[in-house]
Order: sequence, then structure tokens, then C-alpha cells
Amino acid sequence: MRKICIVGDRFRGLEQHDRVSTLSGFTRSLGSGALDTLDENLVLVAGDGVGPYEWDHLAEALARRGLEDRITIEARTEPLVRRGEAHKHRETNILVAGLHRVGDGHFAGSLRVHNDNELLLDHQTGQHVQGMVSVEAARQMFLAVTERYYASVWPQNHYYYVLNSMNVTFENFLFPIGATLDLHVERAEVDRPERLAMAVRVDLSQAGRRCASVAIEYTAFESSVVEGKETRRAEAAIDIVLDRHNAEELVTV
Repeated sequence: MRKICIVGDRFRGLEQHDRVSTLSGFTRSLGSGALDTLDENLVLVAGDGVGPYEWDHLAEALARRGLEDRITIEARTEPLVRRGEAHKHRETNILVAGLHRVGDGHFAGSLRVHNDNELLLDHQTGQHVQGMVSVEAARQMFLAVTERYYASVWPQNHYYYVLNSMNVTFENFLFPIGATLDLHVERAEVDRPERLAMAVRVDLSQAGRRCASVAIEYTAFESSVVEGKETRRAEAAIDIVLDRHNAEELVTV
């Protein structure tokens, strides 16, 4: 049995390796009949950029060629975190799947990068996934963990998250072939429903190696607590910036 990894076309830089193919590249080979004489079983392993919609299309193509018995699909089945947990409106931009509790203060999930994720649309070069994907995945991980396991104790509250600090260390390249996320809670002050203060560390790992580690300190305020303060500060900032702009114009004239 032979295995190859199928990745989205956005990650075509990885296709130079014999055991990796883009979705469109494999589909072309299939349609040309190049695999009709396959004399061994082949397993297609899901990489990033390929989801249920693409797998369904590929399964239909395999059936048309009569290859469904010799070529099988090993797709990912873990559900994405929910829209309200990741604080994202579009499924394409959610990066965390299979979120679960491992133990006391330890939560884990899988990295899932859609082919049309917002962070890839204007910059994706080489074989690795750019570092900002790791940063955003860590952000979504702490939001999802807090929403599901901590803020849910007070379902009547809506929380507004404020980042206090985020320190990122990159250790290894991250490739679009499956990675894991581990969140460790280092401090949790969650006794007051109007204010949840936490410090966590999110590690992104792949093939037994840590690729990035993100230390985050943040506070989740009940929205009514912070909205008034945000509005007042926004008004003050607008007034100062515009008054300064007017003063500069007067000096120029």
C-alpha cells in the first residue's frame, strides 16, 4: 500500500515531492487515465487546502474510472470550531478543528487551513505555511477554548476580548500536511463573570517537532463593561487626530 498527501492548489510549492500532489494535479492524472493500470493500492491522505467538497468531487472521479477499490481516501473528519468560538464569519477562515480537553488546563486540536483562507490570498510562497497562520491559529485557539470551556459557564454574558500581550517564538517550518495545537492554561482568574483574566501558551507541532509557541495574556470583559470605555477613547482619539490635522493645515497655509 502506498500513501500520498493531497494538498490544495495554494500549496503547489510542496508538489515537488514525490509523495505530495495538489488536488488539481492528481485530478488531471486521474482524468488522463494515467492511474487506470495501477497495480497497487493507493491511499490519499488529506493535507491542508482540501475539504469535504473537494473530496466528494474526487470520490466521484474515482468511481467514474472504476478505481474506488484501489484508491481510497483518508479524509479529516474532526469538526471545525464553531463560528462564535473562533470569532470568524466565514468557514474558510477558521483554522482550528477537533477541539477537545486533554486534561486539567490542557486542550488540543488540529490545524486546518482552507485553500482560500484570508491569510493565503495575497501571500503564499515556497513550501511552508507563512508564520501569520500560526499566530492566527493560536488566537483562534485561545478564543475557542475560553468560549467553550470557561465563558460558557455564564451563557447570558457576551464577552469582549482584549489582548494584553502576545509573544511568538518560531522554531521550525510549518508545512500544510497536518499539524496539532496544544493550549496550556498557565493562569485563569475566572471567578468573576464580568471579567475573565487568563494567560495561556499555544504550541503548534508537526511530525514530532514544535514549529511555533505563542504565549498570550488576555482579558475577557462582559461587553457592557468595555463598550462605554471603548467609545469614549475612540471619541478622544478622533478629536485629537482631527484637531492636530487642522492645526497642521493652518501652519502650512
